[in-house]
Amino acid sequence: MAHLSQLLSRLPETQDMRMSTMGHVVWVCWHGKLAPAVGQTLLNYGGMLVGEEEEQALWFFFTDDVFLALARLMVWGNFNELPVSIELFPGRLQFGRKRDVSLLLDAALQAQEMLVRDSLEVWVHPKSREGKKNLPGIDFERSSGRQGMSPVDWATMLVDVRMPYASTQAWFAILHPLGSPLDKAFQSGWSAMFKKIEGLLQRLKIKSIVSGSFVMLAVDNLLMLRTFLRDYLHSFDKENGEGGACWPCVCVVADRNNLNFNSDLPKKIGLQWDNLMPDFPYLSYRNAYLLGEGFTVRDLRYTGEQMSMDSWCNVLLDENSLSERSIPLLMPSQLTGGDAAETGCFYCGVHSHTAVLCPTRFCQPSPQDLWEKVGNLDLDAINEGFRHIEQVLTGQGVAGYDTLLAEDSDAALVLQGVLDINGPCQLRNVPRHWLYRMREPEFDETPPARDDSPAWDLLDKLVATPPEGLTDLEKKITQAISRHQRDSRLRMVLGFCHVQRQDPARASSAFGEAAMLAPSPMLQAWNEFLQARLEEEQGHFGAAIEQYGQIWRVMPQWQEVRYREIVCKVKMGFAEAVLDALVKLIREDSTYFNRVLVDPALERGRLLILSSLYDLWAEAKKKAEADGAAITALDSRLNDWFSPEHPVQLQLGAKVRQLEKLANTNNYIAYLKVVEVRPVLEKELEECINHEVEELRNKYKYYLDIIQEIRDEASWFPFPTALRDFSRDFNESAGIINRAFSCNFKEAAAFKRTQADTPRLAELLRNLRKRLQFLRMVRDGTLFGLTMGKTFLWLEIVGLLLCFIGVPVVVFWGDSLRLSWLREILGDDQWSIQKVLILIVSVVAFGLAALRTTLVFDGKREKLLDQARVQREQAQQARLERVRKQRRAEEEKARRSREAVAAREAQRKLKERQGA
Repeated sequence: MAHLSQLLSRLPETQDMRMSTMGHVVWVCWHGKLAPAVGQTLLNYGGMLVGEEEEQALWFFFTDDVFLALARLMVWGNFNELPVSIELFPGRLQFGRKRDVSLLLDAALQAQEMLVRDSLEVWVHPKSREGKKNLPGIDFERSSGRQGMSPVDWATMLVDVRMPYASTQAWFAILHPLGSPLDKAFQSGWSAMFKKIEGLLQRLKIKSIVSGSFVMLAVDNLLMLRTFLRDYLHSFDKENGEGGACWPCVCVVADRNNLNFNSDLPKKIGLQWDNLMPDFPYLSYRNAYLLGEGFTVRDLRYTGEQMSMDSWCNVLLDENSLSERSIPLLMPSQLTGGDAAETGCFYCGVHSHTAVLCPTRFCQPSPQDLWEKVGNLDLDAINEGFRHIEQVLTGQGVAGYDTLLAEDSDAALVLQGVLDINGPCQLRNVPRHWLYRMREPEFDETPPARDDSPAWDLLDKLVATPPEGLTDLEKKITQAISRHQRDSRLRMVLGFCHVQRQDPARASSAFGEAAMLAPSPMLQAWNEFLQARLEEEQGHFGAAIEQYGQIWRVMPQWQEVRYREIVCKVKMGFAEAVLDALVKLIREDSTYFNRVLVDPALERGRLLILSSLYDLWAEAKKKAEADGAAITALDSRLNDWFSPEHPVQLQLGAKVRQLEKLANTNNYIAYLKVVEVRPVLEKELEECINHEVEELRNKYKYYLDIIQEIRDEASWFPFPTALRDFSRDFNESAGIINRAFSCNFKEAAAFKRTQADTPRLAELLRNLRKRLQFLRMVRDGTLFGLTMGKTFLWLEIVGLLLCFIGVPVVVFWGDSLRLSWLREILGDDQWSIQKVLILIVSVVAFGLAALRTTLVFDGKREKLLDQARVQREQAQQARLERVRKQRRAEEEKARRSREAVAAREAQRKLKERQGA
């Protein structure tokens, strides 16, 4: 038994409904394998397969041809065994933003179950039968429903087997080649293409009428429509090399309805033929989805309101690369809409408003990094920005521009880009062009001062003047011109005034006079550019292209002129002819990629252009994705080498995260930045690592010098037991320095570990230096005291010996030595004299000892320190030598062990060979 709820649960849930329509739902249930005739019949009568699973399917019909399809099946079922049960009931078909399809049914209908019998059964819901009493050859007979069916007044169909039950659907297809019939290229290209079309029509037996540049076709049924469109698109498929002679041609398929098949048909369709895209047929969504499998439906643009099934769309073959190899971007209808036959806004090119209402008149000039910011937007963000722009402009009209530009959002950034595309023609940029003569100012350049020309004041007044005040302003400008006849800027202001008064002829004349009076070639080219822009907006694309070409030959470095020439050709419908030039322009200046994406003026060739840009997009994306692993490795390398609070991490980490963000941004410019910046960032990181490694090595060398100085200073200290805390800190510092110099600074882990030890080492050395001051005082004081004591002792001993020996000698042998005068001085109280001499000797010895110690103290201290240093070096050298001997002994032992193992292995192999 089939369960309708089970089939409905498999349909996608439509969160954001884009369009919906009421129609007929056909629930088909069967046993075993369904006869192919059932599905083919429903398809040929305009059925759309919504969902299918094992032994049940749901179809949707837009028209009452569903009754003719069921009648044809009943006639066929009378002569063939057909175990199929069919229910027909009303329902609503819903389409989401991503073209996901779902059905909205009454709750009672959703819970139905169907038991299939051995023969065909068709059940019709009472609401589906309303107003269907006059269907030729079809009657309804009320009958109670089967078990599991909804409890309503069901009916079965009674059909007359003699009736043909032909489908009532029919269409007109209209072909309109682009270009002028007087052009030789048109005559040769369209003639060759028409021969192929004529052969296709003869083969399919399709009636046609040729009137002027229109070819009208009468398509009688859905099968013929499918065949014609498939063969038409396939015959002129340039990708597969089967196109042969082709000429851009607009194709429109419209319902026949009450239209007559005559030469007035193109007028009654109600389309702006000069604004349609060639090569891809235009159909309503209803007819496009009737084509079934093999065709891809493409939306034309965003719309702020819910769309109708009768709205226009494009179709192309599934095998066409444009079905997949195209950038998924849609323009808002508020930016591309308007009457193409009327003059659009001269300033921004949008046809929904005139120049006097253009929002660019009051905007600030665009920042120089505008397109860089647009390049950082993801494609989805651009699409959402366009969607928001469409919604706001639909609700608020021209006032919505100010609302959007005041926002800090992606939509505001996208809209700024759209308005900046025609920047050289806009009033907001005129002062800058006058001051800098059409060149870009340097970053730190001082703005030139304005002169006393009245053009500045009149330009400001033009910006603020409403439409009704333009006449008076024109008089003031004319009076100023009469007083300053050589000032080209006044004629430019007059030209812009005529633009806002919608008088392009006088505006072009004013710009022409300004060009003749311009003081520099760039300003002259600018005025000629404004003239070409006027021709472009009036639809005189040939004249505009010719003038753009003349400017390009004079100013080949001005890419904007080349771009406008490409835009004019796209507006004419010849987008395919400029694809190579557009790609070349983008390769020369990558910012034009996003300009092309958001430019509403390219709407007529958008499908081809987006497909052409896809290759550039895919190429850049592939390179950026290839760099993705390198970026991840770059981030890992940065984290391996530097802690989160390290200055290098703070500086480069932000750049790496920005690079990762760009790598995940679906934008051509972002991809190019990734490919460009990643090697630079890697080089910068490598330089930072080398610099930090060298800095750390030098820092530890400096610390080593400090600790050696501390060691030397503290080495000769008379009280080792007082150095407990000092020794602990010293040993810890020495351990850190030894670990640092024993590791490889070129390894991230060792570098990071050593760098983490640096603050502790610096703190220990500061503490050691503070303690060293006290130790140095104690050491030097002790050394000074010992040295002076030793000197004093020797001097005292010598002096005392002289006193004890000299006084008795003088007393007893003074006369014989002719020292009687001295003996008389000594007198009889020799002991008293002896005590005075001892005191004098002690004072002199102490003074001489202090003097000598002061003179020799530094040398003696350095000598002792040098001796201690030599002893330590010798001890260290002895330890190193012992380590080397130990290592050599271990290596020799290992070598002998290997030789012994090798010898045993050789003997084993020899025995094996002898045994064999």
